Amino acid sequence: MRYLITAFCTNFKLSVALKISFLITLLIVLVKQALFLVAWKFFFAKYHTVHGWDFKEMLLMYGIVSFGIGFVEIFFYGLREIPRLIETHQLDVYLLQPKNLILNIAMSKGEITSLGEVILGILLISYSGYLFSAAIILILLLAIVFIFSLYLYLSSIRFFVPNGTNFVRELYQNANIVATQPNSAYRGLFKIFTMTLLPTAFISFYPIEFLRTGLLENLLFATLGTFAFFAGAQFLFKLGLKYYESGNNIVHRY
Repeated sequence: MRYLITAFCTNFKLSVALKISFLITLLIVLVKQALFLVAWKFFFAKYHTVHGWDFKEMLLMYGIVSFGIGFVEIFFYGLREIPRLIETHQLDVYLLQPKNLILNIAMSKGEITSLGEVILGILLISYSGYLFSAAIILILLLAIVFIFSLYLYLSSIRFFVPNGTNFVRELYQNANIVATQPNSAYRGLFKIFTMTLLPTAFISFYPIEFLRTGLLENLLFATLGTFAFFAGAQFLFKLGLKYYESGNNIVHRY
């Protein structure tokens, strides 16, 4: 815990060193997300519901995902650096340290400007009317675990794709798009896809369905699916390590 706190404080100081740049970036994040939601407002004004979801359910889903993304990027942005570490052979630095490998990499970098995502998430959940729901804390914790697992899972693909850093970067963007759409609209093969290869349904569908309907089975699916995905992401990372090739770069990290 002392190491985690020290790493976070260091990342925080680096992020806010340029205060004006930090504030401008934070504002841009909030404005960008607000404009995205305005477009959905026009959509729901015309069509009202999407398979039972109205605009408030859409805001709830977007708020939960935004909170999870923001929290993980503030504390564990290092997960997104894994493809670059593999490409530059800098993973060796972490392999030689007597710390939990995944957590050490995850905490190696933080993106404090993602605080805008956290603030936006809380505001959207509050506006949707579910902020004081008894289960919202559990669901937000699931969101953090899921996004952590998603970043680890996508980054681990780089082990198996030569020169695939840009490819993984595209996967990040597309995964976020899939996760922030009204998942109630997904049907057929695409719904199966969001429950298997890219299991966004466990954070973008089942938690919202639980809060909307009160059916405990939805919360159970969300919990079991999220932790199964967490275990699967760790397994994929450890499997990928077998294909990692060490380099001869001399890099120091304290």
